[in-house]
Amino acid sequence: MLERKILEPDPGLIKSLGLHHTLRSAVADLVDNSIDAGAGRVLIRFEIEDDVPVGLTVVDNGRGMNGVQADEAMRLGRQRRYATNAQGHFGIGLKAASFGHADTLTVCTSPRRGEYHGRRLRKVDVQRDYSCEVLDPAMISGELADHLALLGAATGTSVRWSDTRFPRATVIGKSDWLDESKTQLRMHLGLVYHRLLTSGRIRMDIEVHDLGLRESGPPEAVMPIDPFGFPVAAVSGYPKTLFATLGKVRLRLECHIVPPKASGPEFRLYGRDGSEYQGFFIYRNDRLLQSGGWNSILTSDGDRALARVVLDDFESLQNFVRMNPEKSGISFTHELEAAIIGATTISGRNGGISFKDYIERAESVLVESRRRVRKRSPVVEPTKGLHEDVRRVIRAEVPIRRDEDPVEIRWRRMPSDKFLELEREARVIYLNQRYRAMLTGGRTGLSDAPLLKTLVYLLTQNHFTGQYWGSKHRDLLDMWDVILGAAVRTEYAYRNDEANP
Repeated sequence: MLERKILEPDPGLIKSLGLHHTLRSAVADLVDNSIDAGAGRVLIRFEIEDDVPVGLTVVDNGRGMNGVQADEAMRLGRQRRYATNAQGHFGIGLKAASFGHADTLTVCTSPRRGEYHGRRLRKVDVQRDYSCEVLDPAMISGELADHLALLGAATGTSVRWSDTRFPRATVIGKSDWLDESKTQLRMHLGLVYHRLLTSGRIRMDIEVHDLGLRESGPPEAVMPIDPFGFPVAAVSGYPKTLFATLGKVRLRLECHIVPPKASGPEFRLYGRDGSEYQGFFIYRNDRLLQSGGWNSILTSDGDRALARVVLDDFESLQNFVRMNPEKSGISFTHELEAAIIGATTISGRNGGISFKDYIERAESVLVESRRRVRKRSPVVEPTKGLHEDVRRVIRAEVPIRRDEDPVEIRWRRMPSDKFLELEREARVIYLNQRYRAMLTGGRTGLSDAPLLKTLVYLLTQNHFTGQYWGSKHRDLLDMWDVILGAAVRTEYAYRNDEANP
């Protein structure tokens, strides 16, 4: 008989835990835990100190955990049966997501009013002996209760990252890193959980909290981004449902052709060219696991930019796929690849529509649309003052003039009869500070009033091209200022009358 030994894992393996987690995939892993705990609300809070990002906290109004459950949550790779509707999968998500970005993980939880439990893992301790600190309930109760009160909840959990590896100084600046991180995270969560957000099963907000001032900025709601939420179909009869057969398992492939003129966030995911997201969109319990990619069945090709396929039945699919711990990469077995290539509709003339027919149709729609597209005139690049989400879409939609410096949009004091001024040499569009609070609802910031600023930019950007302003340019500018000045004064009077009937 062969001898057997139990070989305990070396705690040093924790050094590589979470190495492949991006910030957005790590936060999504924490949100998965909140959803599994029955949460209907989640607050994601970036924490700053002296304008430097130093931490992140995720708070939910879920069921919370008792002491035993809190211990198990901190255990690495705990073995348990996940419910079929659960988002958890490997038992390492909380730890991997956290240690990928921070050296200290603190979990505080309340399963019922008046009961509090706290646990803390420090990476240095985990690497040595995988020890966990048990926090005094009296020490954590006040802060946890305050966090839960933000969600109007008595039960729930907060997960805090401290000793983070967020950038202290970057080439583009700390505030730019934070703004970009919030934008990317909002887009990622809006995409990954778009079904849950649309149905109202979950609500998420992102805010920035100043630890020194003990104040938070206004929360920004995560809005759903449906990669199939196009108002019209590109081709009559689409989407079509094809079926792939693997023994007794029959998988549904919902085959879409994106409208050729699509240009919104549903197509340009993460603000990037939508053609990068052709391929399979794989869902598990209404959570998007994969957004695009052909998984070795096809290669990405510009002519396939409009082809997107939904695989929704993960319970049937899971025996034929492998998923990485970050839930950001899925590989197919050879059997699944062959079945998808041979997929077809159930019935129809000549055996129905095949997967190959679908791909060829998507390619032909794009080729036909290219023949009708006219080249758009380039524009001057907008920069500070216009929200990054808008700037990203402008860059994606319109060629940018590289022979002209970018244009900023700012507020400044002007007489009440003026609305805007342009300074050609400084490359700045100025708006009247007097009307800022009214036009923004009082929520001011560097990128406030995005709709107004975008309209003014589109109206005036052409004035910053060429060598000089002629009389035509100046006359147009005077006309716009007079008309818009009258409009904003009328709006100001209207709102004051409405507030004081």
